[in-house]
Amino acid sequence: MLETGRELTREEAQEIVARHYRDVLAYCRRHATCAADAEDAAQETFLRFVRARPRYRDRGRPLAYLLTIARNVCSDAARARARDAAELPEDIPDEAAERAEERTELSLALARLHPDEREALELRYGCGLRVGEVAGALGVSRFAASRRIRSALAALRRELGEGDVP
Repeated sequence: MLETGRELTREEAQEIVARHYRDVLAYCRRHATCAADAEDAAQETFLRFVRARPRYRDRGRPLAYLLTIARNVCSDAARARARDAAELPEDIPDEAAERAEERTELSLALARLHPDEREALELRYGCGLRVGEVAGALGVSRFAASRRIRSALAALRRELGEGDVP
């Protein structure tokens, strides 16, 4: 564990990158339109992490910090894609609609969730973060993160026809 309050050394940063690269790449793959975009987003995440190294202080698992950066990188990329898509001619097929037809029942149910709920579930169960770490990654209180996770699970169960959750 890193000593709180001191700057991260180059070796410690390299160790964090090596240990969490696959997790960050997996997160980026779930938010990118193709493998190349996911790899670019993961690289940008680690570039931002290395640039922020002098300001980084250990406050828990580094993965939560990295996923916060990755979330911002993926959000920036999505906004850029939306701007670019607005400029496309109308005769280009809607790739999102084509992909939606190929998704499983669970994927469809997840897609119908509110984006904030889907993100909370992904961070909690897909990335294995604790509720406090999910809160930090989302920039909300621990209570709000817990409530968002419970609400998302209930909505997901309803979407899957499993009824309400107590």
